[in-house]
Amino acid sequence: MEAIGELEVKEYDHVKRVMHLAKDLLLSQERLNLIAGTNSSPTATKAAENLVRFGYVTYENIQTLTEVKNDRRFIKLIITIKKTSDFKKIYDANKEEVKKKQEERQAKEKTTEGK
Repeated sequence: MEAIGELEVKEYDHVKRVMHLAKDLLLSQERLNLIAGTNSSPTATKAAENLVRFGYVTYENIQTLTEVKNDRRFIKLIITIKKTSDFKKIYDANKEEVKKKQEERQAKEKTTEGK
């Protein structure tokens, strides 16, 4: 069985950052576990939902774990996502769109500076 990559989502992470990191990790892997604690679980779920909605991935599994350390309970949410067959096509199209927008922004800034 193939190894599943892991991305630990921190409470200070932003949804777009998690999506970006997940897509980069999925370039070389088929599956990815988004691992979140209590405070970061909303960010992980939003990022996973956006990736599903945009067609990059599908949900494979969602589970919770409770770990007890020093008489304290720590809860983890683990969302396993799997990239779709269209992942690379969608990823490349998005990269092209971002590049195009950056070029347009740079051209607009040059014309604004010339005035």
